[in-house]
Amino acid sequence: MPHFDLDRFVQQLCEAAGEEEAVKKVREVMTGAFRDPGSIKSAMPEYENDDEILFEDETVSIWFVRFMPGLHLPPHDHQTTAMIGVYDGAENNHFYLREPGRLVHKSTRRVGPGDVISLKPDGIHSVEAADGKPSRGIHVYLAKLTQIERSLFDWDSGEPRPFTDDNYYAMKRIGP
Repeated sequence: MPHFDLDRFVQQLCEAAGEEEAVKKVREVMTGAFRDPGSIKSAMPEYENDDEILFEDETVSIWFVRFMPGLHLPPHDHQTTAMIGVYDGAENNHFYLREPGRLVHKSTRRVGPGDVISLKPDGIHSVEAADGKPSRGIHVYLAKLTQIERSLFDWDSGEPRPFTDDNYYAMKRIGP
């Protein structure tokens, strides 16, 4: 299996995101790379921050994302297709539906080393590290994520709020 090269991987994702069947093509690139999560882990730099933009333009945003134990990100959407691949540790993705006056938990998916999942633009999920250990992954969004008006959702009422830093910090959960 060839050694993972982050620059080449980013280039492949950019090319795939520009294709007519971008969702399918990006998924193929992600699935191919994450067949060898150990190679990704050994090639990735150690980032100081829990999220770093690796690349972003009008067609694609590629992020390094680390989730630390004890932190549960609030329910949110992306307003674009998202693909998440984990190469170290594991994360629990909790999926929700909005019903009048409440947010309803639909399912949970553990995403571990080598797994890749896709989320539709209107999908709502919350995320936490699994197994009491940090998780590390690469998240790909088929748009310029930093320019999208996204929502966070109240844990109980399901009411949307703008995805701002202030709202995020007020809504995240910290605990065991």
